[in-house]
Amino acid sequence: MTRRVVVVGAGLASAAHLTALRAVGADVVGVVTRDETRAAAARRLAPEARILPNVDAAADLDADTAVVVTPPSSHLAVASALAERGLDLVIDKPLAASLHDAQAIVDVAERSGVRAAVTLQHRYKEAARRARQLLSDGAIGALRSATVTVPLWRPDSYYAEAGRGTWDRDGGGVLITQAIHTLDLYLSLAGRARSVVAAASTSRGRLEAEDTIHLLIDHGTHAASVTASTAAWPGGAETIHLYGDAGQLRLVGDSLVQIGDGVRRVVDGSVDASGPDPLSMMAWFRSLYDDVFTSWAAGAAPLSDARSGLPVQAVIDAAYRSAAAGTMPVTVSEEMRDTVSEERESACQS
Repeated sequence: MTRRVVVVGAGLASAAHLTALRAVGADVVGVVTRDETRAAAARRLAPEARILPNVDAAADLDADTAVVVTPPSSHLAVASALAERGLDLVIDKPLAASLHDAQAIVDVAERSGVRAAVTLQHRYKEAARRARQLLSDGAIGALRSATVTVPLWRPDSYYAEAGRGTWDRDGGGVLITQAIHTLDLYLSLAGRARSVVAAASTSRGRLEAEDTIHLLIDHGTHAASVTASTAAWPGGAETIHLYGDAGQLRLVGDSLVQIGDGVRRVVDGSVDASGPDPLSMMAWFRSLYDDVFTSWAAGAAPLSDARSGLPVQAVIDAAYRSAAAGTMPVTVSEEMRDTVSEERESACQS
């Protein structure tokens, strides 16, 4: 059955969603935006869609799915209104600007009897899939340590948009807006986090939240260091390096190398996703929507089920609280730690 979709919001990320939805055969019947320039751009990608002024107007479209691409601080109110109308939800990352609101979105979806997913599309890289399988097969033995780097560059003009990089609208800076993808992918590979120590800094006068952050994550059996920045000119590919007691795995962008007695290139990817344009990740967006719609049709949970987006928000929440307290260790929510463990096991079995 063809999905009838309304897209709520028409900002920077909406083009990737609209293009991916068209690629998987979904019928985009409406786009909610009051901005005439953004409406014109949406019409070019979804010429049959009605341009709507608000979520209430979407009630007459006979849609079954809503894609939420509004600022993170609005996600709870928008998702709640749509769930009450019986629409399944695909929510652009992060689930919300705060862990509290992210949990509330999952709760309201489950209470309303609708399905919900989150667009953490880095999980759909071929390199990520192969890394999960190698870890499940014990290819590098027991995981002992890890390093994660997200060296991005965003010019001052990027932060000129009202509200971008603020606590009220976005819930933070580089960690929750850009690095969330790589951090989420790392957690899906490495499992539950027990506690986090973090230090953050801001190098731009107009930016309210952090543009650079450093984390030390304690997993109990191993530890990881994470560095993320949007002040790392000229930018580069994100890297996840996993060190086991019998080998190593190194993910750089969408490439994967296995290191043991020698070096084996497992996946040789070429996507550059370090820039601000989500269209560079189109293959992963398409794979996400394929998985979401196919899984829902089969009555199963997709890899990007909304509940699986809670663990990374819990780590981000702990990191921001640690940085605010002056690099004090902060324990990650026990409930979220259990969730990430369950999601990792499910991903390895799929």
